[in-house]
Amino acid sequence: MTPPYSVAIVHYHLHRGGVTRVIHTASRCLTELGIRHVILSGEPDESGASLPVKVVEGLRYHTDPGGPTARQLMKEMKAAVVASLGSDPIVWHFHNHSLGRNTVIADVVAQLAEAGEAMVLQFHDLAEDGRPMNYPLIADAELLYPHSPRIKQAFLNSRDRRHFLAAGLPAGHSVLLPNAITQPAAVKPLEKKPDAALVLYPIRAIRRKNLGELFLLSVLSPKGTRYAVSLAPDAVRWMPVYEEWRAFAADTGLPVLLDVVGRLSPSPKSPRTYASWLRHATHCINTSVAEGFGLGFLEPVTLGKPLLGRNLPAVTNDFAEAGIVPGRLYDRLLVPVEWVGRETLRQRLIRSMRATLESYGEPMSNEHLERSFAAMLHDGHLDFGNLPEDLQRQVIHRLLSGDGLDQVLVEIRAETQPARTWLRRTLKLTEPTAKPGDLLPYSTDAYSSRLKKLYAELIDAKPEPPEEVPKHKILAGYLKPGSFHFLLS
Repeated sequence: MTPPYSVAIVHYHLHRGGVTRVIHTASRCLTELGIRHVILSGEPDESGASLPVKVVEGLRYHTDPGGPTARQLMKEMKAAVVASLGSDPIVWHFHNHSLGRNTVIADVVAQLAEAGEAMVLQFHDLAEDGRPMNYPLIADAELLYPHSPRIKQAFLNSRDRRHFLAAGLPAGHSVLLPNAITQPAAVKPLEKKPDAALVLYPIRAIRRKNLGELFLLSVLSPKGTRYAVSLAPDAVRWMPVYEEWRAFAADTGLPVLLDVVGRLSPSPKSPRTYASWLRHATHCINTSVAEGFGLGFLEPVTLGKPLLGRNLPAVTNDFAEAGIVPGRLYDRLLVPVEWVGRETLRQRLIRSMRATLESYGEPMSNEHLERSFAAMLHDGHLDFGNLPEDLQRQVIHRLLSGDGLDQVLVEIRAETQPARTWLRRTLKLTEPTAKPGDLLPYSTDAYSSRLKKLYAELIDAKPEPPEEVPKHKILAGYLKPGSFHFLLS
């Protein structure tokens, strides 16, 4: 039986990336469920997939004055929905409406909320969480986080949901909606076992992915080990940091290859494709310092590739609750504080934190400074992943001179050991720590069931005037003293 409602999925664009993949998966799930739907995007789907996409140009990234008003954009969106689906009751499913990438999208959501429309507001990224450049665009929104029995906030991980609950969101107006893990095409094993490890980081190299950590690990890895990053950034704002690492790779000759897909081959005469790099990779890695869901932790399991690198409890705790050990991960990568200097770090912290907090319209208090500085110190060490890039390069140059190779430590569950020893042992292990069957909680079937239940609950709920989660409380939760991170500033 066809459900008595349709769904409109709304996003700024359909470029290659995590959110687009989630939307593609959701569309296929809805098709299998027999739920009529349309995807409203500010730009065409660059994948060329045969999905029901309608382009509404006013949805694209737009941060300058001018352009359509919220009322005009809402009118265009409704017209596109009616043209595609007729006049069935609609569930609006917005992705990242509060990210600060469009001048009016938050106001569109507010107007739909006031009209009693059924809505899912799904967060993949938040302007309050390490995106100070985005926040000014949403700071003055009158109704940024509406909720009611017909409006649910959907979260990829429990940590973000806890932030919103602490700020006043009723638990019944929220839902945990983790991404589905889709089974990729099988990767044909190599005929001959490689002589040395090839460690693939399958990401776009934006700042929070922490490229410096790859270079540090490459210094400490067994001879012949190579590290590869699949793609360059696709946003202008991240290119200066990326270009600095490209220049560093050229200057040092370290075995870290950047932007490899389509540009380089993993071995002589092999294709330059992503599939080819996956095939040749002996391991996958994560060094990111922040993620919304953490696809990169689970996808290597589907490929039969072992994962190593940095743990992110904000996302991996949910995996642990599901009984999944995604990889061989360290909690911190520690270097002696004297390699950077306490006063150097403190002065950099003062400058960076003040600028970041000002972007959020917040003053820097002495409590912010002292608690954040104290949080960076770990028994005479600093976590390499929370250093600005120039200080990361300073540390790596010291190691390249042969000084202190065994003073770099990995911390795993409060125990430390030399990172060089840990790497030598870990890179010899070629079996993943989980099996594809362990991922059933994140299957497309499970995702379909969650979507169907969520939409039915919203359509059946009676309209009530929306209330708002106070946005200043959301901001305070993410900016609490002691939480500052250089690579998220």
